[in-house]
Amino acid sequence: MEESKRRTLDTGGSNNVYALMEDVLEKLKILDYETKFLGPRRDFKPLHRCFFAVPSTPSEQFPYFAGLAGWLLTVSGMDFVKWSEFDDEDPNSISDTVLRECQRLGFSPKFPATKLRHGSGDAVCSVLNFLADCALSKIDFSVKAPVYTMADFVEEAEVDEEAEIGDDVTEETHEVDNVSPYAAYSHTQQQAPEKAELDTGIQGVVESNVDPAKWALELERVGPMLKWKNTGLSSNEWRTHLDQSVKHGSLVGDRFAVVRPILVIVGSKLQQTVERIATKESSINKDFEHLGTDFREKQKNLDSIQERYNELSQSVAELTGDLSRKTDMVEQVKAKMSERNDKITDTSPLNRISSSLASLRKETSQMELRIGVVSQTLLQHRAM
Repeated sequence: MEESKRRTLDTGGSNNVYALMEDVLEKLKILDYETKFLGPRRDFKPLHRCFFAVPSTPSEQFPYFAGLAGWLLTVSGMDFVKWSEFDDEDPNSISDTVLRECQRLGFSPKFPATKLRHGSGDAVCSVLNFLADCALSKIDFSVKAPVYTMADFVEEAEVDEEAEIGDDVTEETHEVDNVSPYAAYSHTQQQAPEKAELDTGIQGVVESNVDPAKWALELERVGPMLKWKNTGLSSNEWRTHLDQSVKHGSLVGDRFAVVRPILVIVGSKLQQTVERIATKESSINKDFEHLGTDFREKQKNLDSIQERYNELSQSVAELTGDLSRKTDMVEQVKAKMSERNDKITDTSPLNRISSSLASLRKETSQMELRIGVVSQTLLQHRAM
């Protein structure tokens, strides 16, 4: 009954996503996800308490969510696809598959599968929390009430009623006297309330109980450390450089005495290696000398053939230019001949002449007719 109530609460969208993510992380640690899930996969890093709660990089969060959900489903006993089969799938199909498998386990979501596509948010944390609960129930893990023993309680110290307060004060005074006077500067804030109370109760001249000899010895020890050191250049700077050079020279000499045998051994090995490489190189050159001769001869033939090819290419280019020029001339001649043939075979002038002659004949006949009519009219007038 409690399990069903908890699963119903985890599917909502009004949860504190940070607290939910923290619960998921703690449950994953109980499941030992760092060894069982992150061990075979080097591309995932351990989770932090806000990884799925805050949207940052969906390209990193969603693959992590898909792989973690697949692993939790596998731990829960579901026959689920492995991470390698997720690589070529769409985020929407992966989200639908994960949510469908969760519903088979009894999860009742109040959000669509598209909210899982971003790899962050309350929906993602709710799904992971539910799957972690299923995985814990699968391995029979349950949280029991803590059992407290008597050893867990702190025993109070027994009070010595016969002890006197004055003895304790005397011992504390001796302990304070044995402390270095410079230790008071590091405890100023802690002792301020106590000093305020003492000042209100003690009014008088403050006298020091420190031994003057110890004070002088401490001052002699600390005094050189408190002196100001001049970091500027001085007239004896070259002496300092010279001393440092001598010191470094002796240090290098000591170190070189130890390193020299090692360098000699390394040098001899390198010399042997170089000699072997030279011997091998000479033997390879001797074995492949005939191939080198053949290669040089063939290279020489190739150069001559290439030169001949270049000459022929140049002559072909020249001949191609002459051919194009002569082709243009032939085209021009053909155009002129076709134009003359058109002029010779053209009968339009003869047709125009014949039509003109016909029109003249017609006009002549009409004129003759008019002349005859006029002559006849004149003869009739004369006869009258």
